[in-house]
Amino acid sequence: MEREDRRPWYFLHIPKTAGTTFRVLLENQFHMDAICPAYEFFQMKPYDEERLREFRLFRGHMGYSLVNYLPVKPRVLVMLRDPMERTVSHFEYIRRDPAHPKHRMIHERKMGLKEYLQDPVLSAEVTNAQVRPLAHLANQGLLRELLDATDSQDAFARAWRHREGVLPPDDELLDVALERLEAADFVGVAERLEQGMALAARLLGAAPPQHLQSLNINPRRTRLDELPDDVLDLLQALTRLDRKLYQRGLVLFEGRFNAMQNSTGSEDRLPAAAAMSRGETGVLTVDFAQPLRGDGWHQRELVPGKGVLRWTGPGTESSIDLSFPASQAYRLRIAIADWVSETVLHSLRLYLDDTRLPVELVGEDGQLYALADIHASLVSAEQGTQRLYLRLDGTETQAASHARGIDHSHSRKLGISVQGFEFIPA
Repeated sequence: MEREDRRPWYFLHIPKTAGTTFRVLLENQFHMDAICPAYEFFQMKPYDEERLREFRLFRGHMGYSLVNYLPVKPRVLVMLRDPMERTVSHFEYIRRDPAHPKHRMIHERKMGLKEYLQDPVLSAEVTNAQVRPLAHLANQGLLRELLDATDSQDAFARAWRHREGVLPPDDELLDVALERLEAADFVGVAERLEQGMALAARLLGAAPPQHLQSLNINPRRTRLDELPDDVLDLLQALTRLDRKLYQRGLVLFEGRFNAMQNSTGSEDRLPAAAAMSRGETGVLTVDFAQPLRGDGWHQRELVPGKGVLRWTGPGTESSIDLSFPASQAYRLRIAIADWVSETVLHSLRLYLDDTRLPVELVGEDGQLYALADIHASLVSAEQGTQRLYLRLDGTETQAASHARGIDHSHSRKLGISVQGFEFIPA
């Protein structure tokens, strides 16, 4: 039996359930190397059992198949969403995303939501789309066989759909899904995402996020009360089992969240400060491959030639929590990879706790650094965690030049892109 604290976590991501937001906040709690890169099941193919045992976090659109496949049963996290809302959101996502395989077909046929729901082939992917991932039955042997016999995610998915026994009979689908939902370590609902993140953070032993970034959200989505009755009838028919699952999920979430609020016991917590690696010369380094200990940052990006970085935003204040090993003076050097505008860049101000640090922007060998001196009187190894703040006068959403090789054309509020921090003993 694997020790509980060594069992990995698995976020079973059901599409269009606020899962992108939830995923990023989960990833912030783990070192980059501890997160399995696979997000679709075929991407599991390169990893043998020994490598799979090394990962601490799995996440993806792999349903319960991944639970059946892994050598150690993971602790499962599930997010649900009102099924009718989720179905409308799924259709609108297909309609606006040219990369989706059904996008072209929907536009060529001039299909609205009603026509999509009436199509027996297209509507299959939204029929009880939250129950089915939780009801996967394929075992490790069958899944390995399918991986060995296919050469792409599409081929794997087709082979999976045509195999007997990968799902229970229709009259058993809900029972299997409900049993697994009850056993999940975390059940959240998209409509109460902020509370769900607080509950998940407690489960992981982390502090809840101070600012919640909603990612992959359509601000112009259709509301159910705008839809005609015949479309609502179609939605109800296609989500009959999902609605029962969702109602049970709500009960589970509310019970666990209320229990957390009423709990006064101490909890094991992850380290409050970012891990500092010490080089041979005594230089302390903080980078974004490690778990995030701070606030006000976008998700990690792995950029060729740049490494792992994060953008500040969406607000104008970002922070890193630090714990210095010695009370001495340091020369702070922050590597800046990109910025949305010169105005935003030159508004950068640095603070250690409440003390402002004069900052100088310096270019060295094609790399921009923000430099600041930290006086020994400001550093206290005894007082525990100290907070370094990066403050800007604003952020911008428009796409900027890709001249520095970084694509930030997403609709996000961005400030500057940071590669890491060095604290050089002075």
